[in-house]
Amino acid sequence: MMFENFNRAKVDRCACALLLFFGIFSLAFLNGCSADYDTFGKSDYRVLSEITLAEQESSPAVYPDNHRMEFDLVAPPESLESWDSVTVDAIDMSHFASLHLVKGKVEEFPTDSVKLDSLADKVSVSENVIKAGNKIAMPSEHVIYVVVVSESGKKSIWQLNFNIPEVKPKSSSSAPKSSNSAKSSSSAKFAASSNSSAASCSSTKSAVFSSSSTAVLASSSSAASSDSGKPGESSSSAKNESSSSAASVASSSSAAKSSQPPKILALSIAGRSAVVDEESKSIHVDDLDFRTDLTSLELSELELSEGASANIKVGEAYDFGTGVQVSVTNGNGESETYTVKAGYQLPGSNFNSWKGDDVTPDSIWGNANTILITTEKKTSGSMIGAIIKTGSALTKTASGSLYTADFNPNGVGTLSMASSSTWPDGNELLDFGKPFAARPEFMEVKFSYEGKGDSCDIYILLENRTGNKNVNRKSSDVNKLVASAWFRSTKADNSGRKNPDVVSVSEPDENGMRTLRLKLKYGEPLLGSPIEISSTFNTKLASSNKSAINNGLVQGAGDEPVTHIRVVFASSADGNHYKGSKGATLIVDEMRLIY
Repeated sequence: MMFENFNRAKVDRCACALLLFFGIFSLAFLNGCSADYDTFGKSDYRVLSEITLAEQESSPAVYPDNHRMEFDLVAPPESLESWDSVTVDAIDMSHFASLHLVKGKVEEFPTDSVKLDSLADKVSVSENVIKAGNKIAMPSEHVIYVVVVSESGKKSIWQLNFNIPEVKPKSSSSAPKSSNSAKSSSSAKFAASSNSSAASCSSTKSAVFSSSSTAVLASSSSAASSDSGKPGESSSSAKNESSSSAASVASSSSAAKSSQPPKILALSIAGRSAVVDEESKSIHVDDLDFRTDLTSLELSELELSEGASANIKVGEAYDFGTGVQVSVTNGNGESETYTVKAGYQLPGSNFNSWKGDDVTPDSIWGNANTILITTEKKTSGSMIGAIIKTGSALTKTASGSLYTADFNPNGVGTLSMASSSTWPDGNELLDFGKPFAARPEFMEVKFSYEGKGDSCDIYILLENRTGNKNVNRKSSDVNKLVASAWFRSTKADNSGRKNPDVVSVSEPDENGMRTLRLKLKYGEPLLGSPIEISSTFNTKLASSNKSAINNGLVQGAGDEPVTHIRVVFASSADGNHYKGSKGATLIVDEMRLIY
């Protein structure tokens, strides 16, 4: 009999899980949780993981419990006594959230989480959204306060402290090394197009900003910084420009012509060529050998635009598994930051290799074809894939499934498995997850679905475990959820339920297959993810049978090392509770992980 892995949870279990992780929804909303629930509210997530600045010497020290970051900046140029502003290179935070500056004074920055939440609600924030490329003026206290605002309007306040070589902050109480009770006499503002910020641009040949907080590239010349050395003084060509044209690229500037825009043109890791996505500034190698050690990989090739340099070197080894931030700078001081990652695919994930009705290698892929054949090889035109169909056996509904799991490793008898009172959750007959240590950003798969009123499940979970297999799990073992992405729908075109992890669903190809792309969310799942109404976080067994397997997870922070992976394809989302529509059919092909 076929059992499905993830499903609709009972009403009280769903309410408990939602209250535990979100604590803001009413019981009326919670009672609406089901596998067919199609509408979700706006996201409350407002997690700020890291801010990257152009002027920083190294990655900031991040103290998430205290809502504080500490930056060590490089020394300012000789023409400046201190940095007038800092330039935002990248912001790593919750997808639907926005980042804003605090307006007005922050008298005291608490350490208690309740007081931090209270402060976040009290402060006023700028309407302008901080984005990559923006400059933020540096207060004399070297302390900036920012607020992360979730899609639903909830706030989280952070303190940013800055260490500038040989430059002391105005007030020791708000110095970067002060406690969280540091004070700031005024809030930071976007750098205006003033003399001081113009001097900063002359010396660094970067961007200045108008008072409307819109980034504009200003002309700058070597003469302005080397000859006069005076803030606000520019070359004769720059002087002849009107105030309006000063906010545009000065084609007459020889400095602007001296180098091409900084770019990575090509890159290889361990002899494998990478995909360079210039738009997203991401570079990835996806096809290293399975379970390659990703923590020490050689950079084997690096091609940059003319006149550019980078902070990594060919022949050196780097941890491309977690990702490396590569900064590329040209002769004008302009810079771009790329994220470079590497990983591998699951063997057999193209579903082209079969042995009978089993995808090979069977050490990775499993199904429940022991009693009823619900998963088979599918050939159609140029496609070879898997057809997964819900059936029935021994008067019970049996969802079709294909997963990285072992079905019934404890050898439970057929009659026992058929008893829903003995096995209220069929997932407890499976040992989910296979060893895996990579950190993909996306999962793609080709699929089609005819649900006959049912819902399918397609999802991926990354885990951190203290043990190996759940079948021999000890009471002291802790299995954490590191990342997740989940698609559940009654319709293949994703027009029903809202799935926040879905990036895109394509139109059908010549074989009737759509390409689904899911983005993995590291840390807490996005609000509205079907994981909320699954048994993922059930750490207590529903069955009293001694052969029951505990696959339950606890929520991780998202930065834990990955040790295992779960990938599941199911024709009936509630199949592990023996519910589904007979004949519901899911076809999958060419699953791929993208880093």
